[in-house]
Amino acid sequence: MAICDAHRHGADAEVAICDAHRHGAGAEVAIRIEGLSKSFGPVKALDGLSLSVPTGKVCGFIGPNGAGKTTTMRILLGLLPRDAGTVRVLGEDVVFGKELGVRSRMAYLPENPVFPEKHTGLEVMDLVAGLYRLDPRTARKRAQMLLGEFHLEKASRRSVGTYSRGMKQRLGLAACFLPEPEVMILDEPVSALDPEGRVEVFDILTRLKGKSTVLFSSHILEDVERVSDSLLMIKGGRKVAEGPMEELLTRFAADRLKVRFRPDHVARGKDVLAGLPWVERVSDADPPGTVLVDVRPAMMDEALEETAFRLAGEGLRVMEYSRVRTDLETVFLRLTGGQPPAGR
Repeated sequence: MAICDAHRHGADAEVAICDAHRHGAGAEVAIRIEGLSKSFGPVKALDGLSLSVPTGKVCGFIGPNGAGKTTTMRILLGLLPRDAGTVRVLGEDVVFGKELGVRSRMAYLPENPVFPEKHTGLEVMDLVAGLYRLDPRTARKRAQMLLGEFHLEKASRRSVGTYSRGMKQRLGLAACFLPEPEVMILDEPVSALDPEGRVEVFDILTRLKGKSTVLFSSHILEDVERVSDSLLMIKGGRKVAEGPMEELLTRFAADRLKVRFRPDHVARGKDVLAGLPWVERVSDADPPGTVLVDVRPAMMDEALEETAFRLAGEGLRVMEYSRVRTDLETVFLRLTGGQPPAGR
């Protein structure tokens, strides 16, 4: 609760690496969803979704626009009824309209947080402290520390109505961190922040590992990859992949080479690459003169050994030659079969 808002698989394939068996039968799970379904009229937002988030982990929650991420989060908070399935947070069943005992142990930040416009930032923090029944003196000291950490110290006595969208988002994050919750659910927590602000927020999330369970969504995949212990990926209301970040990156590693030619050798180099039996696709990349080479499954060893030899045999001048490390965007595209999530 928060004051903010009381080797290739088909696109629909489900890949579950990080399940109860992976963590051990007795592993603690802070969030567990099984068979969750939700429709809005004829639109099925969630279709039998099942997932789990281990206790004390930072979990990135990604998917194309309209995948069902926000709907899932609102059901997790008891803010929206479900059509079918079970939802448990910290061992308690979450049911819409029923008092949620664990709410005082949770915090939520919607993508566009809303606060009483006439309250100052410090008054908002005091209000949050009261909702969580925190000791006023201790809470005020912590609130001032958090407002400083989120660069709102100078604006803390100004009315929230004068805040920019980015300032409101930083205030929402400070409010979520104030009660030191066991579970934090953050919907696009850095969408209104500049790059420096994003780094600062994710540095704080990194420090929470082992202390709080964090489920957050973001369209900025490099941020998700940098900070997350584990990953949940959904599409069309169904799970596409679930597991530890590094295991997913390894499992769906793109077999790809990067080759940078001398400028006058690029066109002929691309033709030579396209004709090699282990090459699936050749595409341009930055900086100029660089091409990415998608290698056919299970042929990377041969490609690594032979590609440079073939290029040299054609008299082509190669300035750079390396195997490309798989990033989260590559995995996302491979599993969803579409474009990367839209940016801010």
